[in-house]
Amino acid sequence: MQDFSKKMTIVLKDDVASWQLTNTIGHIAAYLGNKMSEPFDTGEYFVSKDGINFPRNSQFPIVVLKAASGQLKDLAVKLRGTGLNWIVYVREMIDMADDEKLAKALSSISSKEMNILGIGIFGPNDRLKELTGSLRLWK
Repeated sequence: MQDFSKKMTIVLKDDVASWQLTNTIGHIAAYLGNKMSEPFDTGEYFVSKDGINFPRNSQFPIVVLKAASGQLKDLAVKLRGTGLNWIVYVREMIDMADDEKLAKALSSISSKEMNILGIGIFGPNDRLKELTGSLRLWK
């Protein structure tokens, strides 16, 4: 049974390049899906008429929104201490494949200086609407 009381919301910087967009969405969705305490899907398979099993998709809606850089930084601040499952994805995460180098690079700048490409949040619809209600759908 699908659960429509919660959703995954991904908020992207409004001027992110297309290759960065797909990379950012992929990493955010993978992180949030991996961190969910409840089952991600509604069962093992959908079965076609000819008996072929196809893995089920997420039971939760996934919405992609857009925001200006300042809105992303404000959202990141608002998320601290909410208890929601969330992640901030920054430009340095694309630039550096080595976590040791990434950790060093991020430790040398403040959170206000980070180039946020996207933020992912998973939680109850009403909480996410509260946090992202002023943002537009990515089209």
